[in-house]
Amino acid sequence: MSLDYAFRVAGVSGGLTPHSRTSALVEFVVKQATTTSFPQTADLIEIADLVPELALTLTRGDAAPKLEAILEKIETADLLVVGTPIAHGSYTGLLKHLLDLLAGERQGDRVAIIVATDRGDCNSLVLEYALRPLLSLLGYHTVPSAVYARDDDFVDRWVADEAVITGARRAVGEAFRVFGLDPPLNTFISNRNSVRASFWT
Repeated sequence: MSLDYAFRVAGVSGGLTPHSRTSALVEFVVKQATTTSFPQTADLIEIADLVPELALTLTRGDAAPKLEAILEKIETADLLVVGTPIAHGSYTGLLKHLLDLLAGERQGDRVAIIVATDRGDCNSLVLEYALRPLLSLLGYHTVPSAVYARDDDFVDRWVADEAVITGARRAVGEAFRVFGLDPPLNTFISNRNSVRASFWT
C-alpha cells in the first residue's frame, strides 16, 4: 500500500520533568516509525512543557493557541505514541487531562502505541486496565504490544536494553500492519548498541 499524503506520527510524553526517561522512550519508539518509503511528519510533545497551559484550561474552549495547536497535532496524527511514567499505580494526571481535552471519537484509522517507564519492575497491568481503555474510548486502535522500561534499562537517556528495543520495534511493526503498510526496515534490524534520543540535540 502506498500513501498519497504525509503520514503523521506524534509522540506524547506524560513525564512531568523535561527530557525525562519517558520522553526518551517515546522518542525512540517514534524513531522506529521513521521510514523513507513515503512522506512523513513527526512531532514530540512533552507534558512538562505544557503545565501552565493545561493548568488554566478546564475545557477545550479555554485552550490557549499554543495548547490548541498541540491538540490538533495529536488529533490529526495517524500514529500516536503515548508514554507515561507509572505514578501511584496509574498514568500522570496531566496526561489524563490532556487526553480529556481531545475531540470526540476519531473517524477512520487511528492507531496508538502505549509506552511506560517505572523505577523498578514495570507493572504492565497498570496501563492495560487504565490507559488502553481510555485510548480505545477515544477511537484509537491500540496495538497489542506495549513498550515498558525500567530506570536501569537506560544509560543516561539512552535506551540500552535489548528487550526494550525489540519490543519497540515489534509495536511499530504491529501499528504499520494495521495501516496495511510495510514496517520500516529498522524494525527488523537487531542492534545491541545503545540508541540515543536526539530530538533535543
